[in-house]
Amino acid sequence: MVEPPKSYSERIFLLMPFFFGLTLGIGIALGVTLMYVREAGLGKQAKQTAEVLKLIKENYVEEVNLDSLNKTNLQNLLSQLDPHSSYIPAEEVALAQSQLETDFEGIGIEYEWLNDTLFVNYPLPQSPAEKAGIRAGDKILAIDNEPITYKNGENIVDIFQKLRGKKGTSVKLKILRNLQILEKNVERDKIVSKSVEGYLADSKIAYIRILRFAEKTDQEFSEILESFVQKDSIQALIIDLRENGGGYMDRANRIADELLEAGLLIVSTKGKQKRYHQEYKATAGGIFEKGQVCVLLDEGSASASEILAGALQDNDRATLIGRKSYGKGLVQVPFSLSDGSELRLTVSKYYTPSGRCIQRPYHNGKKYSKSLEERYKTGFLLQDTTIDRKEVFQTRKGKIVYGGGGIVPDIIIPWDSTKYEEKIKDFLQKTTLKTWLAEYAHQNLKNLQEKGFKDFLQNWQIPENLLSKAFVKWNFNEKEKKYIIKQLKAFVAKIIWGKAAYYQVLNYEDDFLEKAVKILKENSQ
Repeated sequence: MVEPPKSYSERIFLLMPFFFGLTLGIGIALGVTLMYVREAGLGKQAKQTAEVLKLIKENYVEEVNLDSLNKTNLQNLLSQLDPHSSYIPAEEVALAQSQLETDFEGIGIEYEWLNDTLFVNYPLPQSPAEKAGIRAGDKILAIDNEPITYKNGENIVDIFQKLRGKKGTSVKLKILRNLQILEKNVERDKIVSKSVEGYLADSKIAYIRILRFAEKTDQEFSEILESFVQKDSIQALIIDLRENGGGYMDRANRIADELLEAGLLIVSTKGKQKRYHQEYKATAGGIFEKGQVCVLLDEGSASASEILAGALQDNDRATLIGRKSYGKGLVQVPFSLSDGSELRLTVSKYYTPSGRCIQRPYHNGKKYSKSLEERYKTGFLLQDTTIDRKEVFQTRKGKIVYGGGGIVPDIIIPWDSTKYEEKIKDFLQKTTLKTWLAEYAHQNLKNLQEKGFKDFLQNWQIPENLLSKAFVKWNFNEKEKKYIIKQLKAFVAKIIWGKAAYYQVLNYEDDFLEKAVKILKENSQ
């Protein structure tokens, strides 16, 4: 922050950002013309904003980037409304929208920063990257001859913009593999990224994990569920919504429709404007309206995940297992602004069939916005997962459920902070084990495939000498080591057998899944 002239009082200077934020937000937050603003009854404020901007541009002691100032203050303005209304700059709109795309144009790789180098975690099957010979474990040193390093300030938005592009265009990658530098030209194409994975958890119990509610999630879910019903004659279903932050509401509604009888309420929305009052009900002809269902959810399950879980719980259609969900029940509608940026404005709230508002209280913004790690450390998350008995509701058959935000499971699984430990994240980001394991997977691919996934799941272990060497400078307890080893083993499984195997390894001896299978078997008897 630039130091103010000494003649300014400290109090006035400290109020300046607020003043600028208020005036800029009113005048240009929505990117409308002065005529429109006058029609809205804000002509005086818009004129005042223009005067302030003009004075800043002509008289301020240093050069000011008004565009940057505008972005910051738009975000500050919206943060005063609720935690989820947001402003997305034009250059970030594509990235934000891509999080919910299943089909897009690019090269098709999953990547992360590992030891300050861009590390390829997984090239999607049949993607341009895989066809060009890019494989898990490769380290990307340059994109189109521009060096890529974490220390150079490259962020996910930068990488995303450099790798994505129109079908038929090419990108040149310089990669490091086994101390050899290789160059790969990758021709971009249409990429299909799945948002649903599944496998048989038991002979007659299917497991389906929904990663996010994206463009084709409902279609993917229906196809895989239909396959389980027709091919395997399943009698029960486990839907895993853990760490699913949501997405498109209507996709969640369509999935609920496959499981609920016609006429049952799925979710309703209420807003200030009547056009935002909606009710969504199930239609006839669902794929799995009779078999048993369990839903797994945790503190990372939000928005569309909570709609699906709440609909199944309130209609007595599923047993919910896990921990209280996040509590995001605000509906945002995107408004495109004239410069290509986007305003995502909250227009209504979600309500479950019993009348529970999914949104948890957010008046204390600082407490609400804390990350899961911070919320755990302060004890807030533990308090947040307790039942609020002040708001009592009933399911369709009379079972008591509670409000207060979020969805409270029928069966609680104790909180485990292991995956949120910063030292574990730090270790996984800095360890060389991933590089070694990726190379091991490629060299032993045929042998491991011949032995089969079941043998890998039950018997394969990371060599003890490698683990000992990697852990020597880290103070991990046995539980933390077990968690890390499982993450790394799942990484190897994904390289050899794909994402379904990845989740199958993560779910091996998992408390949530074991509880669900046990309940479903007991109920069937």
